[in-house]
Amino acid sequence: MSLDKVVACLKALNFKPNIDNFEHRLIIQKLVYLLELKGVKTGFSYSLYVRGPYSSELTEQIYESRKKVENLVTSENLSNTELKYVQEFKELFRELRPSILEVAATYAFFAFDQKQDPLTALKNVKRMKPFYSEAQIAIGVSKAKEFLFTPTKKELNELKKELWPWQEASKKSMRS
Repeated sequence: MSLDKVVACLKALNFKPNIDNFEHRLIIQKLVYLLELKGVKTGFSYSLYVRGPYSSELTEQIYESRKKVENLVTSENLSNTELKYVQEFKELFRELRPSILEVAATYAFFAFDQKQDPLTALKNVKRMKPFYSEAQIAIGVSKAKEFLFTPTKKELNELKKELWPWQEASKKSMRS
């Protein structure tokens, strides 16, 4: 497990947490989980808990090294690929809203970790998070999909075929 890598991610996101703040701890838990699924390997294991995926090991280390975490002190450097993933995360989850991160991470747990089909994963999120609005759920699920979905070559080819008439129409209208 690498708390240094977690701190490097927080630093790259310009997120300086206050460990006494519950929402800040929730944000850390969810962003580390989503980045882990994307490929930023920190080594923390997660299980499903009340507020979504949760790592007790991460929480313990955050408290044990609170000054290091709060002051963003790390000797770890992210690889170019990891930095790219963190930047994608930063662009997509700009405001680091706890509710959206909680929904996104919970959906990701069901859909990407547990390999549930999208509809079943969505139903499980709604069942587990009835206190969130349809809009919050839609935004969180959409962001999780956008961040974690990597289309296969076959899916990309199908999409190109599907979009081809629109692209051609667009080209014609631009020439007119």
